[in-house]
Amino acid sequence: MANIVKLLLISVLAFLYVPMQAQEECEVLSENLKGEYRGKCKRGLAHGYGEAQGKDYYIGDFKKGYPHGNGTYTWSSGEKYEGEWERGLRDGEGTYYFFANGKDSVIYGRWVDDEYVGVYHERPYNVDFRDNVGRVTFTKVSDSRQYVRLKFMRDGGENTHISEVFLMGSSGVENNSRMFTGFENTEFPFKGKVVFNAPNSFYAATMRCEVRYQIFEPGAWVVAISY
Repeated sequence: MANIVKLLLISVLAFLYVPMQAQEECEVLSENLKGEYRGKCKRGLAHGYGEAQGKDYYIGDFKKGYPHGNGTYTWSSGEKYEGEWERGLRDGEGTYYFFANGKDSVIYGRWVDDEYVGVYHERPYNVDFRDNVGRVTFTKVSDSRQYVRLKFMRDGGENTHISEVFLMGSSGVENNSRMFTGFENTEFPFKGKVVFNAPNSFYAATMRCEVRYQIFEPGAWVVAISY
């Protein structure tokens, strides 16, 4: 009888153990990104902000195992695309960096189903560079004032777990207080840069983040940086 009870306990523990192990696995479905993945998961697939390293490298938003949203993809050849994705394909506005005719080249524009379709319409702002940063959104809150305020976001809310913030701006007075991070009395077009340290998604290590951006239209702007 004791042996039967023992076997039953072992069977129950084994049954509970297998699903728990399966939940820890997180798969990336894009073939050239299969290898190592760090980031958020949902039902065993990369979903949310993450980083994948296979033959190629990608950091940014995922959905159901594929790059989806905003992200930066670097091919093993050294080519790089920063911009919008849909189910693993370039789709939306983005910037493509490549090497042609003996020199570095850049294409700005719009992609549909991974095909370049032309330059996008001029916008009042642009993100020139991102590193360890996901979505960057620009909101104009006033026409009567002129400033650029930075907000640091994680999981949809403003986050203050950042350190060593370094700001650069083409004009205005720098303000890095508890209530306001950015530049007041700015002139436009405005060109800015911010570098900061922030915890990774597991709060287990610190990563260096950087954003370079431009705002062409005068006004009071809030730039929300999700990391």
